[in-house]
Amino acid sequence: MDGSEGLDRIPGVDEDHDRRYYAITIKPTVFVNLVPDHVIIHRMFPVAVDHTIVECDWLYLPSVVESGQDVSASVELFHRVNQQDFDACERCQPAMGSRIYAKGGVLVPSEHHIGVFHDWVMATVGSAGNAKGP
Repeated sequence: MDGSEGLDRIPGVDEDHDRRYYAITIKPTVFVNLVPDHVIIHRMFPVAVDHTIVECDWLYLPSVVESGQDVSASVELFHRVNQQDFDACERCQPAMGSRIYAKGGVLVPSEHHIGVFHDWVMATVGSAGNAKGP
């Protein structure tokens, strides 16, 4: 948040991967964000077609927690990113009922992981949904 140095780097994260960000999607409702000094687990709980509860856990090395180091800057950074992502999703949601999105809509190349997720959903439940008819 403020440009200061991060916390203790997780063992095994080398210089080439320092200051990098990686993410993993565990289908269908978990994201794992990996940064050099902590891990964030996002769990999503859909409760209605227009409402999802998201719980996030920030995981730090035991030495960081035991020392009482201030983790607020790294928590705040991802909290802000999450809020921006949630806002973008909420702005898209009202239009998702349009028939133009019946086959998933348009995805930009940088969102390839969403396309993979869409393909997985369609392969898993797509034919079952079509069997019910209009």
